[in-house]
Amino acid sequence: MPLDQIHHDSTSNAMNMGVKRHGGLLIDPSLKRRAAFEDITNSVKENQGLKDGQKKKTSSGQKGLKPSQGKVVAVEKPRPKLQPTTEDKENSSTLKKKSCFCLRRFCHHKILHHRVLSPAEASKHQRSISEEIDELELLLEEEQIDDIDKENLGDPAQAAVYAKDIFEYYKEREVKFNVDQYMSRQPHLTPNMRSILVDWLVEVQENFELNHETLYLAVKLVDTYLSRKQILKEVLQLVGAVSLFVACKFDERCPPLIEDFLYICDDAYTRQEFIQMEMNILRIVGFDLGMPLSYRFLRRYAKCARAAMETLTLARYILEMSLMEYSLLSVKESKLGAATLYLALCMKKEGTWTRTMVHFTGYEVTELRDLSRQLNTVIKSPPNKQLTTIRSKYAHKVFYEVAKTTTIDNNDL
Repeated sequence: MPLDQIHHDSTSNAMNMGVKRHGGLLIDPSLKRRAAFEDITNSVKENQGLKDGQKKKTSSGQKGLKPSQGKVVAVEKPRPKLQPTTEDKENSSTLKKKSCFCLRRFCHHKILHHRVLSPAEASKHQRSISEEIDELELLLEEEQIDDIDKENLGDPAQAAVYAKDIFEYYKEREVKFNVDQYMSRQPHLTPNMRSILVDWLVEVQENFELNHETLYLAVKLVDTYLSRKQILKEVLQLVGAVSLFVACKFDERCPPLIEDFLYICDDAYTRQEFIQMEMNILRIVGFDLGMPLSYRFLRRYAKCARAAMETLTLARYILEMSLMEYSLLSVKESKLGAATLYLALCMKKEGTWTRTMVHFTGYEVTELRDLSRQLNTVIKSPPNKQLTTIRSKYAHKVFYEVAKTTTIDNNDL
């Protein structure tokens, strides 16, 4: 059915009760067969390190050294005592051992500094002292970070040894898959049409019981394709359906068949058109489907925060709502996932953005606050209140009814 000839008549798609098989899926006939735009509502210390008996040597105690020899005496600058703070004293014995080790090396450098050194030697040892101080400060800082991967080292399925490197790699690849706001190059499309398409994709994902990663990859494929290829509005639903089909092949164990997607599109396209569009999309993206997704970052960051499942679900709801926001298209996926979790933590009043979160996400609160406020506005006052699929989905008990969570004021973020 062409998108420009669709009428708002929900009764025309009514089907008999009972479940029947179509293609490779059991499809509930109560599910509407419609094009994406048919029904816009889509209802439903310093010396402690010296060994015993060890004494400091001074330049006056050394024999045979005369000022006329042309040597330079390195002058030691006063430095503050390197004592752990009250909070650090409460840390484990491991920290104390590491601190004493660094302090012993620090004092060893001080002893060397009381010798008569050339300017080059003095400069070299001065740098060494600075490096040792930096090392101690780093150890003190790292001791306050919760290593969330350590507990999963015995589980090969968790890939805990490589987890941090994997997500650093994802963050490096964000630049390659960045999508700009392309609507100025699409004369036949509008941001609202994109929102309707995403809403429809969420409905299909829910009815086909697909993974959430599949949905996010499909939306990313749609935006990547549209940013590089101009299309007519009649083809927009085909691009969405084929993108979801390709994402299913990448993420699902048992992906639906082409016939299932043609059916859910109300047979508006032929099988040949579907296959041709699949080839076009894969060619445009260079067959590279390992795209960084905000949903993957969110799950990783929620684990780092040790967030409760209800808090994670709330963050998922906020993130899914952001899929329809064209204004958020060019935001980095990692930053979007971090800002979503920060907002959910604030709404649930479950702690703050800790040093652990800064370590693993790479974002300070000051970097996330503006984006979190924008997301808060989206869920508080959605731009298109007629698109209710996501809100209805997360209002269900299965998702802890997080869509009904009381929103907060932007000033509280």
